Amino acid sequence: MFTPQQPSGRSRASPFTPNPRGGPRSSQNKRTSGLFTPNRRASANVSRSHIGSRSLTTSQIVDETAQHRVENYGVPLPVLITEALTLADRNTEITVKIDPSGWAWLVAGRKLFIWKYKASGSGRGIQCKELSLPPSDLAHNAARVCVLPHHSENQPPACIAVTPEGVVRYWSNIAYESSTAEISAELKGEETDCVVNCQPYGCLLATTTSSLVLLLPSQGQNVIVCQPIKSSQGMFAGFGRRMSSFIFGATPSQTSGMPLQAVVSGPEEEDSRPFYVLSGTLLQKWNLSDSHTEKISFQVDVDRLYKEALAKQLWGQESVQLPQLKTWLLDIQTTSYGVMILGAGVNIESTDTLHYSIMSLSTSHDIPPTSLDSFINIDHVDKYSERNEEKVLGYQLLVPGSGNNSAYVYNRNTIFIVNQEGENSATDKMELQGVHDMYLGAGSTDGKALFFSNSHGLFSLSPQNHIDTSILEESGHDPFTQNDGSMMGNNLPQVTELSQSDSKSARLKAAFLSSISGNIQQAQSILSELFPPELSSEDGTGSEVDELVVGLSCDVIDDYPASDPRWAQNIKQGDVTNSSSSLLILQQLKDKEKAHSYLIAFLKKLHLWDRLSIINVNSTYMSTTSVLCEHAEKLTAAITLRQLQTEHHTDIIDECIKHVFKMRGENLRRLPSGLTPQDIFYREVSRIEEVIEALVELETDTLEKEPSPQRRVTLITAVNSIIEGMLTTALQYRQSKAEAYISPTILGLQQEYKPWTSTGGPRGLRTLLFKQVNLTVEGAVTEIKDDDTKNVVFQQLLVISDILLDGYSNQLESLRRSDGNEEAYITLEQKYQQERQNLITPLVENEEYERALSLAEKYSDFQTLIMVCEKTNNNERLQRYVEQYNEQGFSTVLFDWYMKHGRRGRLFSQQIGNSRDLGQFLESDNNRYLSWLHDISNQQYTQAHETLLDLARTETTFASKKKTLLSLSKLTALASDNQSPDMKERMDEIDDQLDLILHQEQLPPDSLQHLGMDTNNMSVLKPQEIIELYISEINAVATEYEFKKALDLLQYLDQEDDDIDINELRLHIWSKAVLRDNWKDNKASDPLDTIKDTIFFKTVDLAYNEGLDLTEYLPSVEEILQSEELGDLRNHPNFQFLIKAGYEHLQSVM
Repeated sequence: MFTPQQPSGRSRASPFTPNPRGGPRSSQNKRTSGLFTPNRRASANVSRSHIGSRSLTTSQIVDETAQHRVENYGVPLPVLITEALTLADRNTEITVKIDPSGWAWLVAGRKLFIWKYKASGSGRGIQCKELSLPPSDLAHNAARVCVLPHHSENQPPACIAVTPEGVVRYWSNIAYESSTAEISAELKGEETDCVVNCQPYGCLLATTTSSLVLLLPSQGQNVIVCQPIKSSQGMFAGFGRRMSSFIFGATPSQTSGMPLQAVVSGPEEEDSRPFYVLSGTLLQKWNLSDSHTEKISFQVDVDRLYKEALAKQLWGQESVQLPQLKTWLLDIQTTSYGVMILGAGVNIESTDTLHYSIMSLSTSHDIPPTSLDSFINIDHVDKYSERNEEKVLGYQLLVPGSGNNSAYVYNRNTIFIVNQEGENSATDKMELQGVHDMYLGAGSTDGKALFFSNSHGLFSLSPQNHIDTSILEESGHDPFTQNDGSMMGNNLPQVTELSQSDSKSARLKAAFLSSISGNIQQAQSILSELFPPELSSEDGTGSEVDELVVGLSCDVIDDYPASDPRWAQNIKQGDVTNSSSSLLILQQLKDKEKAHSYLIAFLKKLHLWDRLSIINVNSTYMSTTSVLCEHAEKLTAAITLRQLQTEHHTDIIDECIKHVFKMRGENLRRLPSGLTPQDIFYREVSRIEEVIEALVELETDTLEKEPSPQRRVTLITAVNSIIEGMLTTALQYRQSKAEAYISPTILGLQQEYKPWTSTGGPRGLRTLLFKQVNLTVEGAVTEIKDDDTKNVVFQQLLVISDILLDGYSNQLESLRRSDGNEEAYITLEQKYQQERQNLITPLVENEEYERALSLAEKYSDFQTLIMVCEKTNNNERLQRYVEQYNEQGFSTVLFDWYMKHGRRGRLFSQQIGNSRDLGQFLESDNNRYLSWLHDISNQQYTQAHETLLDLARTETTFASKKKTLLSLSKLTALASDNQSPDMKERMDEIDDQLDLILHQEQLPPDSLQHLGMDTNNMSVLKPQEIIELYISEINAVATEYEFKKALDLLQYLDQEDDDIDINELRLHIWSKAVLRDNWKDNKASDPLDTIKDTIFFKTVDLAYNEGLDLTEYLPSVEEILQSEELGDLRNHPNFQFLIKAGYEHLQSVM
């Protein structure tokens, strides 16, 4: 048992004030604390003070160990909750859920109590509400309830409750208990397990057998819809799915039917929200999107990974060597980088000892993890048997995150606190001592682990080092500003006290101050202990060194002017370092700038600079040195803003600073005594960019009310001047100091770099700057009356556009250098090109060509360069661009621009471009129809001939175009004087194709009209199509000449085409000729008199007279008599007589 420390009231300390608790504490073994026992209970009211705000609750230390502290948390429990706990029957199951939003709920029987455990700023609104749950034969549980907070803090939340049988009851506003919607989830006998908040995409209802239903409530209306979630079938379903699994590997499938361990939702992303299903042995990642569609991102067999890690760490063997190793996956929680899973395992073959472990997996990408990121075996075991299986497997997991490095494993009576750092971390144990005491629920908020017990209500459990760190971060008392760096380290007792603190940030600060005082040896000694060589990032996610350095840098730029007596009234004397003697804001900012430069020199001199890698900033990894550079940039921006405020734009900036506090929700009337809004605003340099949002908001509101065009222009130019001044100095600092902020460590860890001047989102600077550009174009450009103002406005547009495009350029370059970001690069590049056009177009439209060209040249907007040169007829400049940007493909863009704008003649101008680039451009499929012109201009006639012939071969739309291409190809062949065999073969092909087109042109007009064509609008027909038009019934007046032409067309058919039977087609033509006459009536005495007037024998006579060999040209009499096309006619005696007589006559004359 730990001996409780004597509590003492104290206010939060400055980051540059030593920890009054003394030296560091350590614990090597697992410790146990009897929580809330009479001889262990200690309490202390901890006073909480914060500049500019006031906490509405106080904390009471209930229990404390060397590693952890237990405190009452939140507002006192409502009377309804205490009564429910006191009056409940022992057989009534009571469960509690604690939500990060500040709401909690308790379920006892059919009663549901919802209360707000976090105090609201106004104190208004519902604090506790009792609701009735739907009837059920099974026990209700808080896990089947989900409270949906309203976006307004003072408005009551909505609530969804589901019975074990699947009846869903929805309150759109818990203030109106009787106003509900109730539907059935249609679970077909499955039992519900939990409801998970996945807003804004709805809520997830999961069953104990892993079926999923999406609940879609309507905000403000008592309407809710149930939508079953099923994995997409895709093209590989059934047998196809089995084949795809064989070829491509197994595809994720829904785990319906498998026992459910847990469902958790991940943080909301830009246009979707992930959630994770732990079912059986599998972990699935799903994604919900705006369209209420869901898909499985990946599925991984976590149990296999767990077995491998457990077997290796505990028994030093492979899991396949332990066939009796039995494992269970118990619970899952999300973390900043993925998920953490609680597991249990026992090697039944050798022992009944059950081991517990927590493991983490990275799930930031939609790629199944192939290994565990970390694996920690908990310093606690149980005896396993089938009889007590439910008890020993009844543990759950809680991971608060947000700087809290502990994980909490708990059941109804015990909490184990596991440090996530290191495999052999010490484990604390907290147990309830009362006979009937039990934990009814758990949750987290703001990085604190919260638990609820039936005897003690809601309390927090925090690591001691986390308490110290949070005090530094939350208080913001950073007295580190001065006008002389040598004064920073003069307070030797303070440096000594800081160096002995158990806070790493305080010890880093001590090393910094020691180095400034000249005591490099002491600084190095502190750093050696603080950052041993093995402390580094091995997984590409940054290290503790990066976090502490960035925290110290932020403390420097957000420092308090402690020498100002007005601030002294609001800061405890022990929190002040007296590092600045200036009382003027501008000088204080310059002091901070100097102090920050000392910090950079300190990091480099003491070799910390080379150990910096990357750090997570707003869910995005950035190089740590880039973050430090941004801090310095913000200092230069703040200095410029202050100078503009005192010299030019006092009223505007004063008003904007007040508006900043309004946006933050802070009341100016409650500022600390004697301090002005400017004092507080300029103190927190890390948020200096908020003034730009205030500028744009106030400007927009004023322009809507201001009728005077002159005043509108004046206001817009003033706002532009402030934004331009701030960001230009920041950009100049970034560019001039680029080499100073390069670290060798980050060269192999290239990350996406999005400058603070280019942040996205509704309140991001990139969005605000684009809005300002639009306001300038729409509200000022059209109202300008004089040239001087015009020059000012367009120069401001140029500068702001340059800042925007520079941010895009830097971000794109960082994505180009980093691996695995190809898709993000393509998406951002498309957006960049569109925004680049939007920014430069107003300059072009207003004939500000030089300004437009300066941006277009800097950011490679080739379209604008071409357009302006064409508008101004500046061929010399255009040719210079061709040469200047030759390696970037400018010529291709130029030629493509001419094609799109109908200026094809410019392609062949000798003044623009070069022949080689044009030739390559024209070789593409889309432009090849012009390449022959380029070949002719270069006297490459054979190449032109081949190109024209290829184009003619592929032309199927217009016969006249094909005829022209063939004719031109023939002409260029004649001009080439090429007498090669290949040329002769191609010329024969051209003649054949021209003859075929001639046959097509001689088709009867009636046949063409039937196809909707005329001689001037004919598509290219195949030989068999032309044959059919000659001999078909459509050509009612067909003579022997048409049939002769049809027979002549047989020579143009492809002899090697297996789909074409030439003999069959020849018989078809003669059969059609037979059917043109009546063969059944023979009144003439001589059969030759009858057949000589038939189309069949007229065609034979015509072919004979033209000297054709009828033995090859004419089918045999047997083939004619067997032709199925003749139908019954072939069996008619008169037809047989006449046709045989005709053939006999032919044989006699041949």
